[in-house]
Amino acid sequence: MNRTEQIKHWQGVIETLTASYNRLDDACNAAIKAGCMDSEGILHEAIWGAFEDAVQIIDPDGWIDWWLWDNGRGGRGMLASVNGKDAKPVKTVAQMARVIVDWKHEP
Repeated sequence: MNRTEQIKHWQGVIETLTASYNRLDDACNAAIKAGCMDSEGILHEAIWGAFEDAVQIIDPDGWIDWWLWDNGRGGRGMLASVNGKDAKPVKTVAQMARVIVDWKHEP
């Protein structure tokens, strides 16, 4: 795959995982509010642990973890720098995909 195809691939991966994260978060929050789940309980831990395991398998470098949790799915606009380039805010899926592709092709 060329760089453009790789970026498109990672955009799809990030979009899919972001949508899954949002659905899980909404469902868990609703279950907690309804009293069906404890945020410190084993079901909550199992759900999020399985999701985190899958993300780690897909992206062992941790960029998607960073995107989802640290950077708030782009909402925080945190800075990222790869290959000695100037750090830039990462607010969109496309920007995150470029960071991952650049990271994987670090000289």
